[in-house]
Amino acid sequence: MIRNAAGAGLPIAGWQSAVLPLLGDFAAQDARIHSIRPYGSGAGEGDDIDRWSDLDVEIVTPEPATVAEAFAERVESRLAPVFASSRSGDARRHTLRLVLVDLRRIDITAVVPMHHTAAPPPGETAPDKGSPMAELANDFRFDAVLAATKAARDDMLIGGHLTLQLARHVLVAAMLLRDREAGTTHHRFGGTRWDAWAAALKAAPAPYTRCDITAAVRHYTNALEELLAAWDPEARPDHGPLLALLDAVDAVDAHVSAPRLGPRTGR
Repeated sequence: MIRNAAGAGLPIAGWQSAVLPLLGDFAAQDARIHSIRPYGSGAGEGDDIDRWSDLDVEIVTPEPATVAEAFAERVESRLAPVFASSRSGDARRHTLRLVLVDLRRIDITAVVPMHHTAAPPPGETAPDKGSPMAELANDFRFDAVLAATKAARDDMLIGGHLTLQLARHVLVAAMLLRDREAGTTHHRFGGTRWDAWAAALKAAPAPYTRCDITAAVRHYTNALEELLAAWDPEARPDHGPLLALLDAVDAVDAHVSAPRLGPRTGR
């Protein structure tokens, strides 16, 4: 079993090649999986893969969503707990993107066999995401990790875009609290205590450089934690993995330590 300590900074270099055989073993334990293969940067070596790279695998199965979710559960139980995730797809293709607490990122794409025409079995759906606030917090963490990773690679276009998305998540969290307090989603006017959060976000740095992106992510994370505490005072969200990642990004020297990347596709 391979586990990295949560909060220990970036994963070790070469973690993708160490994890890939384990994913193959996981697939072999599920008769519904016809095959598994890596693709994207994680399938190569050298300058195209580094500690910032995710690991993309494609699974062929007649039950994409069900099998991908079961595969992710095995990843979580054998490698590390999931810190954030993202799901997308349809009946023939289901993509589940995982960020583990040790900051390894694994993207699982399950597809039906090429000539498969049968409809997915009943109940072939993604799991319930929980409360709207829990779903929002997960989406925030996922976008924040991706924003920081993009900033580390000097991709300020996507890094800045994703960081601005964090402000939207915070505003939606305040909207959810306003709705709950008022007992309605219809508000003719603003002026509530929750509306003040829009002005509070003005203090966040404009996220257009690496250091400003990480500073803005920290600002929005602090704001979200306050709103999560207002939603559920007993909740104890742990943003330790995200903060460890931000520290690692801050430590990157743009001219010496940043990864050298050639043209590539993927994340």
